[in-house]
Amino acid sequence: MNYEEKLVRLLREGGRQSNELLKIYEEAPDDENFVLIEMELSGRCLSYKDENCFDALKQLRETLEEKQIQILCNGAALNVYPSTMGLSMGVGRLAYKLTRGKQAKTEDLVDIFDFDEAFTFVSIYEQNHFYDEWLKSLG
Repeated sequence: MNYEEKLVRLLREGGRQSNELLKIYEEAPDDENFVLIEMELSGRCLSYKDENCFDALKQLRETLEEKQIQILCNGAALNVYPSTMGLSMGVGRLAYKLTRGKQAKTEDLVDIFDFDEAFTFVSIYEQNHFYDEWLKSLG
């Protein structure tokens, strides 16, 4: 059971922040065709399995959003989104930093579990909306 541990920051209601341990399995212990991410939160293990890390992170974010908690990692940034090819060919760990009107390039790739304080961290809805607007901006 190989996994990577990553410390991620959570922003709670009232501006209180905490660091939580995220376990990232690029091959889920019970099914190597899936990735698995786990986080312990308030004594409860949150566990999400999906075909790629980005979609597993999105499941975690849905749970956190219900509790008014924002995860502060690149995969939750307004202008970060993976390519379709990146999701289908890899484990979905890398995503592009997007700029309206510009095609994403290799040098725009970021690890979704890293933290870049220059990013604005938003809800899933806001991130999806930005992605749709970016696609339109390419003409």
